[in-house]
Amino acid sequence: MSGMNWLAWGAIFMATVLLTYGISLTYGTRQQLKRRIDETEVASSGVAIFRPEEATNPLKKQLASWLGSFGKLARKNQEETKIQTLLIHANFRTPKAITVFYGLKVLSAMLLPIPFSLLIIVRGNLTLLPLMGLFLVGGIGYALPQFFLNKMARKRQDKIDRVLPDVIDLFVICMEAGLALQATINRVAEEIRGVCHEFYTELQITAGEMRTGISRDTALKNLGKRTGVQSLQSLVTLMVQSEKLGTSLADSLRAHADFSRTQRTLRAEEMAAKLPVKIVIPLVLFILPAMFIVIVGPGAIVMAKSLLPLLFGKT
Repeated sequence: MSGMNWLAWGAIFMATVLLTYGISLTYGTRQQLKRRIDETEVASSGVAIFRPEEATNPLKKQLASWLGSFGKLARKNQEETKIQTLLIHANFRTPKAITVFYGLKVLSAMLLPIPFSLLIIVRGNLTLLPLMGLFLVGGIGYALPQFFLNKMARKRQDKIDRVLPDVIDLFVICMEAGLALQATINRVAEEIRGVCHEFYTELQITAGEMRTGISRDTALKNLGKRTGVQSLQSLVTLMVQSEKLGTSLADSLRAHADFSRTQRTLRAEEMAAKLPVKIVIPLVLFILPAMFIVIVGPGAIVMAKSLLPLLFGKT
């Protein structure tokens, strides 16, 4: 590979770095001011609550600050509300989480194409098709953090959803024993601490909000918003409506527990019914070719040995 190609790629790399640095300096002050406004709004909403353990590790703080400097370049106003909600669902509650998330997107988009670009440089194939592939790899790198964030949020929501019927039973037992709602929440949270730490954290936050003077309705609604679990949001709506109408909360929760178990059974049956369809793909791609090679392979070798001499006129 000629030295001119190396010089061209080095110039492209330096131009990209300088352009990124210039954009960061241009929009850094504006994004920092906007981030401070967002932090104030998030702190006053009662939905995103700080986790003290995140602020005790200086390495994590330094890494978050470094990623946040990249995140300033990619933040989009129209997407921030959705991303902020998704981060809260995945248990990332600090106001800097959204900036760190966008920083990861930018960093992933910059780092993932590096092996591909090195391969292009080594092979000296500076055509249009490899360059388009380079941009495609960068786009995939930009989308990867979003994919993993969605996966983390769904995994956490599934854990909360699976344990919800048992939690409702504990609520019924505690309330029928004469405990108030806040005491019930504290007691149930301690009982499920070793079973589902995600639900334990959410109940502790709800109890803390009630202790700080937030009304029960608002604290319970915040519980549903933080988790994003549909069944839990239905439970919160039921509890709020029962309190407003003056009906027995224990009876309502017992009926809702039966409904939640029915829903969980139906979801399990639905997943079981989808298995035959899902298994077709690995069956066709992996199992059938191996069986075809094992069954037909020996016969094909024998036929090849017998027919090739006849085809090429050899005795």
